[in-house]
Amino acid sequence: MQKVQAVNVDLSPFVDPNANPALHQMVSQMISDKVEVTVNGSDQPAPDAATATQLAGFPVQLLKIRKDAPKLVVGGQHALRMKVDRARLQEIVKAAGHPEIVLPDALDGATFSVQIPHIVHLQYGTCPGRTTATNAIAGQVIEKTPSATQYADCVRLSEGPSPIVNVPAGLDITKLAEIGLQVAGMTAGEAQEFFQTVDWKSTLTLSVPRQLRSYEQVKVGGVRGTLLTLSGRRGPGYTLIWANNGIAYSLTGYGDSSHAVELADSLK
Repeated sequence: MQKVQAVNVDLSPFVDPNANPALHQMVSQMISDKVEVTVNGSDQPAPDAATATQLAGFPVQLLKIRKDAPKLVVGGQHALRMKVDRARLQEIVKAAGHPEIVLPDALDGATFSVQIPHIVHLQYGTCPGRTTATNAIAGQVIEKTPSATQYADCVRLSEGPSPIVNVPAGLDITKLAEIGLQVAGMTAGEAQEFFQTVDWKSTLTLSVPRQLRSYEQVKVGGVRGTLLTLSGRRGPGYTLIWANNGIAYSLTGYGDSSHAVELADSLK
């Protein structure tokens, strides 16, 4: 992973009056019928960064600007694989409006696999909910309406290597990703333009929470990151996403988003 790119996603094709429920059902069935979970590791709490490093297999970094000790959880490893059902995938492509794309016969029965390594989650301060891998996702940090100061010191950080994806020969992931972006609301031109500048193999695409107010590109430790500013009835907050030296980071918190880069720059 070398850079982070924010992508606007429009879910109206799935939920508005003009939605295509047949396409949505086909995608859901493809996942539920064909995906086999081969590894499903459990979360493990760690008393300190040294223990978390040993469990995770990579050097865990802390926010040195914070003087309080974080709670640490090492997320379990996960892996899944699926065999390509060419007929069903071809039907999905056609239903998505691309009958001109013909998938090769050799794809039928080919294996597609994903390995998700350990990810370490750190929680500083008083936060809503328990410290778990599930609670560490960006939306969870603002899931409850706080008082003015209830979670003012809450910060959550996730860090870990990118997943390993093994793609069968003949499967054009970029073209299928373009179709996925179109289903999500982009025009064909927008999807093609996106992939002219973004390599899907080296980019984390981020689905922005509904409470998004704005996002901007920022510098974090000499690399580019994406800072999301969140607002609404669930309280103000921010999410900062970046990647450096093969490790992806996600920092979430309440309050003024201007503090996010300062916190991230203190990572050691």
